[in-house]
Parts: sequence; C-alpha cells; structure tokens
Amino acid sequence: MSELPGLYIHVPFCTRRCPYCDFYSVSALDLIPRYVESLAREAEAAAASGWDKPFETLYIGGGSPSLLNGDGLGGLLKALAPLDISGIKEFTLEANPEDVSAGQAELWAESGVTRLSLGVQTFDERWLGDVLGRCHSVADSLKAIEVLKDGRPYDLSLDLIYGMPAQEPEDWGADLRRAAEAGPAHISTYSLTVEPNTPLARSIASRFVPPPPPQEKVADMFLISPEALGMHGYYRYEVSNFALPGHESQHNLKYWHRQPYLGLGPSAHSFDGRRRWANLPSVRQWSSALASGAAPRAFTEELDEKAVRLEQVMLGLRLPEGISEGLLPESERLEQYINGGFLIKSEGRIRPTEKGLLVADRLAVELTD
Repeated sequence: MSELPGLYIHVPFCTRRCPYCDFYSVSALDLIPRYVESLAREAEAAAASGWDKPFETLYIGGGSPSLLNGDGLGGLLKALAPLDISGIKEFTLEANPEDVSAGQAELWAESGVTRLSLGVQTFDERWLGDVLGRCHSVADSLKAIEVLKDGRPYDLSLDLIYGMPAQEPEDWGADLRRAAEAGPAHISTYSLTVEPNTPLARSIASRFVPPPPPQEKVADMFLISPEALGMHGYYRYEVSNFALPGHESQHNLKYWHRQPYLGLGPSAHSFDGRRRWANLPSVRQWSSALASGAAPRAFTEELDEKAVRLEQVMLGLRLPEGISEGLLPESERLEQYINGGFLIKSEGRIRPTEKGLLVADRLAVELTD
C-alpha cells in the first residue's frame, strides 16, 4: 500500500439521533456555518504542523454528511484548501437513504465523490424502525440504491447490522442475500452493540424491546456471512468488511495497516505513526479552542513499544493476511490457538481463520500479554 496519509472529516450533524448510536452528533443544524469556519482553521493549523504531504484518500463521515446541501458541502471542501487533496484517489461520503435524490447524487459526483457508503442497516422493516429508529423505509433504501447506481461513477457500499433483538440466523441470511442482489461493490457488516445509556439500552432494560440474541447465535450470524456473500463474489478482507475484488476501502485499510491519517472536526481521531489523538466531542468546545489558537484535543497518547506491538497484532489479526511470525514468538498459548483452529501458521505469517476472526481482539490481547 501507499504510505501517503488519509484524511477523515467528521460531520457531526443529524436530524435526530438513532437510539443505538453513541457516536458524537448534534441536531443543531444552525451550527453548520460555525463548523465550516472552524474546520478551515483546523486545516490551516494541521498544514502548518507537518501535514503537508498529499493525501491519498478522503472520507467524510458522521453524523449524516448527506444532510449537507451544495453550499454546505462546497464550503467544507473549500475549508480544506490549506491541505493537499489534489491527488485524492478515493473520496468516500456516508449517506442515509432518506437523503438520496437525483439532485444530491449529481452534487456528490460533481464534488468528486467516488464512493458512497449507504446506511441501509437492514432490509427488514421489523427492526428498521422499532429497534434501530431509522428515518427511512426498506423502499427508501431500494430507491436510493437505484438512484446511486443510475449511471453514476460511484463505488457503492452498503452498511448492515446483525445481532438485533429476536433476530435469527435465517433472518440475517435473508438480509445478506438482498444486499448482494442489490449489486454494491462493498458490504460492511456490524454486530449490534447495546451501548450503556443509549435509548436502546433503556428500552431493553424496560422490556419494551427484547434483548439481543445470545452470543452463540450472533457468532453463527458472523460465520455464515462469508458463505452467503461468497456466492455472489464478495470476500471478507477484514473482520466486518466484504468486497468484490478490487473494491476494498482504501481509506479504511490505512487504519488497519497503521498508516498515518488526519482527522478533522469534533471527536475526530488522528494517527501520525507514533501518536494518537482525538478532538473534543463538542462543536462549541472544539470551535472555541480553535478560535483561541489552541489545539482542540480531548486526549493525546504517545505509544510505547508495548502499545505499538499490541496494535500491530490486534489490527493485523483483523485481516485474513494476518501478521509476520516475528511479532509473536513461540509460546504455549500460541500453539493452543493454532491447535484449536483459531490461527494458521504458514509461509512466515500467522493468519486468523474465520473462527479466529470472530475473537480477533481477544486473541491479540492474550497473545501479547
């Protein structure tokens, strides 16, 4: 892979918050002009502090970036002028189905977007509204896919969620089949996590919504995914991501290969190869810090050798290619995981099996302890 950095922009605006979401977002759309002005300040400060190499990928996430109209998106891109984005090879924008229209699709294409990540979440109405609290219907998702594929130059990616209350493996299989039949280039699959203090957690605690399935059933859903999608030509290239060959997310691969990336906007994260940091998770606090000339940091972490090795193993074991044998010296525990069918050692590498991908984070922690 190229060593050129990736650029992530966090757009924290949503018309309303989904009950399962614990990412930072706000519904005060009147803050957008202030946000864009502050983004320009942060881009200028980043360029002056050493982020002067050309960026290879650009990812606009959120939040709901698809809420931005022509002025909003145009203003955001102008705010990035201090940074070199002239050679961007992959430009991803996250979108919600209810925001997709022919006009918006043309705007995104004219703005240089090459990849649309569409938050479908499920093709089953049973969970779309009552559990996930989404604003779109299955019909909206299908219409959005049709609009985005109508002669436009997008690599389309669909986001799906599994492990929802009362969901069965056959329900998940049906979702995967409908997603594949829609013909996107990429499909992301995420297990539902019930985060504390979210509306979904409170609904489950109050028994308005049933709890998620037991972990064994969720594991079954994870394990049937590659077979269900493989029938349509997709392969798992990372724990949660499937693609047709040649359509992997180049931006996200930078995260998993520990390549540098810069995050701008409230709550955005960055990595320069040795340090990680995150911005303040508040538009107002982030904006005020930038206006005063201060770095809008929530935290900065300098990685020592132990932390670097843990990251190399943890991120590497999320990928089928695995890691170099040199990262994990011989040990009884390593042999146990190989003999247990979680890992394979061959050709100088240690690779996770599908069973190993299911518990990749746990393997990394235990093998580097």
